[in-house]
Amino acid sequence: MLNLDASHHLNRGVLKHLRENHGGNAPISRPDSHPDPYLHAGSHPDVVSQVWETLGGGLPADCRAIVYGTPALVHPHTGVVLALAYGTAYVINISDEIVNEAIEAGCKAERKWSSGKITNVQELLGHGWLFGCWNKKEADWLLATYNNLSGAT
Repeated sequence: MLNLDASHHLNRGVLKHLRENHGGNAPISRPDSHPDPYLHAGSHPDVVSQVWETLGGGLPADCRAIVYGTPALVHPHTGVVLALAYGTAYVINISDEIVNEAIEAGCKAERKWSSGKITNVQELLGHGWLFGCWNKKEADWLLATYNNLSGAT
């Protein structure tokens, strides 16, 4: 069963942003409920694959979900959003103790798009969110975040 905790403090910013931009969609649904989430859920298919297969593949449970029409990873027990496809990019929710390592490895809070617009994902979604940088360590960082949420050490 899919679980999305709208009251969890780590979800406030991300769910607010998704509701404002994709509020006509269900808050959470299974990937197989969508006719083709790789091609028709607002993100590049390589990005969806990175989120669901590469990042999600390293987690101990299947966390794939569609949150307000957006491919995402959601912790199955806490209902916290862990990662999102974001058009031609993706964003990851990183535990505080890992954020500096992720930034040093190339992940950023801001992204400048080809239109010139700048998006600060921490302002939109909350502290700990970063644009992914296609670094192989991201799956480990996401697993650490998953385990922190699970209460595992």
